[in-house]
Amino acid sequence: MKREELEALGMAKEQIDKVLDMHHEELDPVQKDLETAQADLTAEKTKTATQETTIKDLKKDLEEFKDADVSGMKQKIEDLEKDIKTKDETHQQEIADRDFNDLLKESIASANGKNAKAITALLDVDVLKASKNQKEDIAAAIKTLTEAEDSKMLFGEPEPKPAGKVDLIGGVKKTSDEGVSSLMDALKEKYKQ
Repeated sequence: MKREELEALGMAKEQIDKVLDMHHEELDPVQKDLETAQADLTAEKTKTATQETTIKDLKKDLEEFKDADVSGMKQKIEDLEKDIKTKDETHQQEIADRDFNDLLKESIASANGKNAKAITALLDVDVLKASKNQKEDIAAAIKTLTEAEDSKMLFGEPEPKPAGKVDLIGGVKKTSDEGVSSLMDALKEKYKQ
């Protein structure tokens, strides 16, 4: 309803104003509800379009796995988990072996062992590795070897290394501060003056 239409009917200005006010009182709330409903409809259409796109993308992704062997993948995952567990166990065993070998070398060195390989060969390494208190058991086993007649020669102070100069033929010559060691050296000393 427009003002011009009411004027064409011959209504007075005051009557037109009252009719339009009554018309707006009824129409404005309905208009607001309509606008809100249209905004909600637009939002829902956008939401629906987004969901349809997502569904299409998911269907496309599912198509890629359509021919996938799920049981084969499960088996592969189980195999990989077993491999990881095996590698972890192997790594832990390597660390334990390294620690045991270091402890064994330290114990042999502290007992003045001359040949670590020979001493290790005489020990029951498997029993010592399985021991709960390796340090004490290794020390006891080495002490037993130091006291045994057939193995005590493997322990003690290392033999001194010859000091002096080496000539090309392979003999060791004493230096002048080490004294006289041969007849030739004695004669050189005597006739030096």
